[in-house]
Amino acid sequence: MQKSVDVSVLVTNYNHLQYLPECLEAIYNQSTKPVEVIVIDDASTDGSVEWIREYQKTQPGLVLLQNEANQGPAKTMNTAIRAARGKYVVLAAADDRVLPGIFEKGAAALDRHKEVGICCSEPTFFHDQKPYRFFRKSICREKTEVLMPAEKIADIYFKTPLWIPTHASLYRKELLLEYGCLDGALKHLCDWYLNCKIALLHGIVFIPESFGAFRLSAQSYGSTWNRSYRKKIELYKHLFAKLAQEAPSYRKCFLKSGVLGLVSADILIYLLRKPSLWRYFLRAFCRKTMNCLRKLP
Repeated sequence: MQKSVDVSVLVTNYNHLQYLPECLEAIYNQSTKPVEVIVIDDASTDGSVEWIREYQKTQPGLVLLQNEANQGPAKTMNTAIRAARGKYVVLAAADDRVLPGIFEKGAAALDRHKEVGICCSEPTFFHDQKPYRFFRKSICREKTEVLMPAEKIADIYFKTPLWIPTHASLYRKELLLEYGCLDGALKHLCDWYLNCKIALLHGIVFIPESFGAFRLSAQSYGSTWNRSYRKKIELYKHLFAKLAQEAPSYRKCFLKSGVLGLVSADILIYLLRKPSLWRYFLRAFCRKTMNCLRKLP
């Protein structure tokens, strides 16, 4: 009998009917199954819902949630998080795919390290062209599973290429709920901000494998938002207003980590134009520069 773990896989979908079969096949072909799979549709118009209902006949445990009107990816995922009954959750998208081991190994790691909020692995990417060519990026020098506690992770963030790929991670659901899930006003940075907060306050456990593959597409949500600095000004205003409301101890840790250097380079321009934010510039600049240097041959 196939083993199961206390994991809810949450798949957001908006007009990605062409990718749904690959996405769900990757989930159900795992050697260890999750306790539930939830697909939440954000008012698609491409026949996605009808296809999912047919698919449910072969996988009756699949849960379908529907938005009556388009809500955007953050609100849609938040609805799924609140509906999930698993202890741990995978935040997936219909155009991405999970890779072998994420449920079994990720849940086991979080069981062993009950103080941390995220089990993080290395990211894999693939271009939206067949035949798919998958390539993995190294974000940590460790070759075995390693605990990165909260008191050390700011230094790890600053001194190494570490970042947390949402598509290749497993989350402790209670912490997602405690911190209000994803902030839709942060647009494509909403998962980055939440990842940073959980990591800096609770630490993570890193496994040197890859548990998820992200589809690279010029039409993706993140790519669309990254094209215009002017478009992101309101986003950055909200980011720093949100940060100003955090506890002083957290802001200090956030600054020390230099995680702003993980955001696109135009955030440095924004910081330079705001004297009240200059304290964030140096660490962000250093983190961004070190990351660029690492990419040199």
